[in-house]
Amino acid sequence: MKEHAPNPKGIRIVPVDPTPEPNEVKTKIQFPKADELVSSMPIQGQIKLEGYPLGVDSDFPRKKEIFDSPEGQSLHVFIDNQPYFPLNEAVIDALQDFENYFDQTVMFKVPFTLQPGMHVMRVFPVRSFNESLKGDNCYDMHVFYYKVIKDNPQMALDQPYLTYNEPQGEFQSDKNSAKPILLDFYIHNCELSKDGYKVRLTIDNANQRTLTSWQPYYIYGLKKGTHRIRLELLDPQNAPVKGLFNDVERTIVIK
Repeated sequence: MKEHAPNPKGIRIVPVDPTPEPNEVKTKIQFPKADELVSSMPIQGQIKLEGYPLGVDSDFPRKKEIFDSPEGQSLHVFIDNQPYFPLNEAVIDALQDFENYFDQTVMFKVPFTLQPGMHVMRVFPVRSFNESLKGDNCYDMHVFYYKVIKDNPQMALDQPYLTYNEPQGEFQSDKNSAKPILLDFYIHNCELSKDGYKVRLTIDNANQRTLTSWQPYYIYGLKKGTHRIRLELLDPQNAPVKGLFNDVERTIVIK
């Protein structure tokens, strides 16, 4: 495991191997339908998930290394550039071996109000410690409209774009050990490499790293308090890639 060089404030970014993934996981947004015009709130959503049980613990060593949600494995749903909201309960369609749910339908309501116009729903399954599954069929995306069909040129989904996953929310510090914070994201329509597209990580407006591999990372050295985590997608010339999703900042709190 190769570690990026430490900075003067003691923050370290360490790439880690992806958690092994099950075969044939499929995520499919069923509602809203692609390009559907929705006329009323709240927006009703429905997702079909195959090959991946929700609400259960991810039994991997990583769950002891970083924050592990007691709610278990879930789907992370993103509307436009809003922070994700998790879904971990499903209407069960099929049951295999009396333990593992392999065909599930998740129904939900979008928990906030949308402005009229174009909206993008993105979704993928995550482990109980919030690392995203990155298999070929794990990610799904739909464009839909609320009240009026009007496209947003900043949501160019046929171009390279980024989905910020973790970290998000609040974290409890451990007095007995310096647990790292998971950094996790999705890359679309491009590949990361030293000579290609990259992701620039900025922490608290000062600590920067350039990430050239699509994999999970651990952030070490964050002190108690509020921190800002920013991810930017860069092109092969190290210039920021235009687009609403390609420059995302989240505020997290370590207690």
